[in-house]
Parts: sequence; structure tokens; C-alpha cells
Amino acid sequence: MPFLTWLRALFSGPAHAARPPTAPPPTAHDLPNSLQPDNGVRMHIAAHDPEFPTKRDRAFETISAAIDAVALAHDFTKKPMSWAKTGDLGTVSIHLQRSRYGFDCHINLGFQPLDESADGPWAQDDFVPLGRFYPPNPASVDEPGTIAYLDVHTDAGSLDQPMTILNAQALPWLVAHLTNPAAAKMPFLPGPVSLP
Repeated sequence: MPFLTWLRALFSGPAHAARPPTAPPPTAHDLPNSLQPDNGVRMHIAAHDPEFPTKRDRAFETISAAIDAVALAHDFTKKPMSWAKTGDLGTVSIHLQRSRYGFDCHINLGFQPLDESADGPWAQDDFVPLGRFYPPNPASVDEPGTIAYLDVHTDAGSLDQPMTILNAQALPWLVAHLTNPAAAKMPFLPGPVSLP
């Protein structure tokens, strides 16, 4: 028997017939919290999800709308990717920064003083991340303040904690820079804050 005929006969039997379709594997949001994969796994899953760009855009709109509500309550003016407020000592701003990999974003706070002399955290960096206002959590492996698009797409309630911190701690600290020359020396965590 020729070799090719033998191979065809070997692989055309009932054991190699077409298999019935199986159910797709569960996605990350189908798993209970105790089995949730880490962010590296979640990013891998998202990178192979053809619907992820649409989910990311919807999540980004939800995040932007949540910041908009908090910022407007503190009299900020909306810009394309930021919010700003001007006072006697300069301009403060909120910036929504997308990660370069496209799976999450961060909220950054900025202050541009009128007198060009930056003090406190502004002497070293242009922005202070919202994560600086989070209470320490040694159990977390993620950078504090990271907002994952998949979390927001699955549950808009995942924005409760960052919006509470932005509203109750970060913006009062930031807005104080408009009238108080010593505001940069104020602590990021003035006291316990109840989080949702």
C-alpha cells in the first residue's frame, strides 16, 4: 500500500471525524471573585477578544462621564481629555491618561502655578496620580488608582471607589492650591475615609 494512501486511510476513520462544537470557555467576568485571573491574564484575554475595542470605548465614555460629574461639582471646566479650574495662584487640572497598552487608564492631577515656582510634589513631577490618595493596601499587586476598562465595562460600580477618593480627598487637596500657598505641603491622606 502506498504511503499516502495509508495516511489517508489512517486519518479518515471515525475517530478523526468532525467533532461537534463545544461551548466556548468562560470569560474572566463569568468566574467567581475567588477564581478571577490576574491582570496579565485578563489583558491576554482582552487582546484576543474582537469586541474589546468596543468595550474599551464604552468603558472610557463611562469613566469620562463619572469624572465629569465630580469635576463639575467642584466647578471645573471640561476640556477634550481634561478638566481645569483657575484661581489666584494658578490653574489646577484633572487629566485622564490612557495606558499605552490600552487596557486601563489613570487619573492624574496637575497644578500650574502663576509664579513659576513649583513646590512640594510639583517640584518633582508634573502630575500627582490619584493613586497617591488611596490607603495603603499591601495585598494588592496593581498600582493604586488603576481603572481597568474590563472592570468598568462589566460593572460601572467599580468606579465608586476612585470617584469617592477623587471627590472627597483629591479635589479638595488640589483646589486648595488655588488660594493656599502652603497647599502642596498638605498630606494626601488627611484621615480615614469610608470607601464603598
